[in-house]
Amino acid sequence: MSIETAGSRLKKTRQERGLSLEDIQKKTKIHLNVLRAIEGDSISDLSPIYLKGFIKIYCAALGLDAKEFIGACSEVAHKPVLNATVGRPIGERVEKKASFIKDASVKLVSLRPSANFKKIIVFAVFAVIIIFLGVNLIKFISSRRRAHIEKVKALIPAASLAPKVALKQQPKAKQANIKKDLTEGFTLGIFARSKSWISAKVDGKVIFHGVLARGRSETWHAREKVELSLGDAGAVELQVNDQRFDNLGRRGKPLKNIIINKDGLKISR
Repeated sequence: MSIETAGSRLKKTRQERGLSLEDIQKKTKIHLNVLRAIEGDSISDLSPIYLKGFIKIYCAALGLDAKEFIGACSEVAHKPVLNATVGRPIGERVEKKASFIKDASVKLVSLRPSANFKKIIVFAVFAVIIIFLGVNLIKFISSRRRAHIEKVKALIPAASLAPKVALKQQPKAKQANIKKDLTEGFTLGIFARSKSWISAKVDGKVIFHGVLARGRSETWHAREKVELSLGDAGAVELQVNDQRFDNLGRRGKPLKNIIINKDGLKISR
């Protein structure tokens, strides 16, 4: 029995039972083109394993013994059969699909980032993180500085914030005397307009010896006296209680042995 006869017999049996090719397709889930090729004795160079499998499924749907139909599978002609939908040999279509899949795989592999590209991405991310941290650090420092300036302003009485023209009318620090009674002690505030070295001794005890940064301030309370030395007389401003002194000397001139007590403020020559 040849494979062509087997296809004709299957078709004849189907028609005798009043079944359409679509009915067989629904039962077997085999593509209609394959069913037509089997019935038309025009099977292409399909693998014998798949061919036998299709015939077994077809026979099972018709209730036939598959052994009577697949005994001569080795005699199947290997001529290519035109595909009913595209008008090309089925084998050729399969090869083109395989070639397309291979080409697509090569293209996908070529799209993978190279090692240098990965390094650039990592460097860019690292740079963005550094910039972000730097900007936030600058904002933090600025906010702390503003808060400190506001704190210093709050410690200085409103009268001391008058225009400098009014301040210049006060006696110079070299001969200035604080007229207010200081018998109960006094408060000394010092504000750095620019960086300056300062040494301060309150009631005989050294409480500050170092550099006071620009914009920073210190406040001390003394019962008897404060001994003060400045590395730059023009870099600082003093305030004793509500009396302000902002003209202790010219810029860059050091001053030593500034005495502040109940008698006033004196600078020893």
